[in-house]
Amino acid sequence: MSNDFPLKPGDTGTVAQLSLCAGGLVRTWTESSRLWSVPDDEYLRSVMGSGTIARTAREEHRFREVAILSEDTGTLWLQSRFPSPTDDGTLQVQGSIIELQPAHEPSESTYDDVRELLTQAIGHALNNNEYLLVEHGGWDAPPEPFCLFIVIPDGDGFVSIIETAPAPSGSEIWAPHIVAGHESTTLSAPANADTIEVAPLIMLDAIETWGLAPWDLALTFGTRQSPAV
Repeated sequence: MSNDFPLKPGDTGTVAQLSLCAGGLVRTWTESSRLWSVPDDEYLRSVMGSGTIARTAREEHRFREVAILSEDTGTLWLQSRFPSPTDDGTLQVQGSIIELQPAHEPSESTYDDVRELLTQAIGHALNNNEYLLVEHGGWDAPPEPFCLFIVIPDGDGFVSIIETAPAPSGSEIWAPHIVAGHESTTLSAPANADTIEVAPLIMLDAIETWGLAPWDLALTFGTRQSPAV
């Protein structure tokens, strides 16, 4: 990770959506998609899903994380989501640089990396009145598959909801809750430390039935004021 601006005269920087960073790999979507190896994947994962890097609108009230990609130099410029005030009263956008390399085979940490990323994204959503969706990445991504995590008021307390589609029939956790004819399947429980802790594992159990790699998927954040799905 570097703080030096990566673009030189003649280089091209393009806004790119980012996939989940797992197993040392990340996919970028511009007009096309490309899979990269990330030498400093731990740093990239530490800022993903944290609400600190720039976002773009997927649709009304829903947003995805983006960065400036220079394919010529193999660099990704992560811009801060909000500008910072300077001593002279102006605002300045902070950023950091991630080196990208041609994709190699994923590491054995892929599952744990995704779980770590979902845990961080859920924590951010809870603390910022947002909900989280895991969906197919890309600028023209279809509405399914999806897996939603949201916490909503319920009487004097709160309820944790995980909803997914299509029906994850291959999952032992989800199969008993699938209702024939319903477009999606939902699990809910009182929101507490225990149910929040296991939420990433339950989401992963549904996601694994999609037949997609983590680098095909992206995080979408939504505001609680809008309909969940």
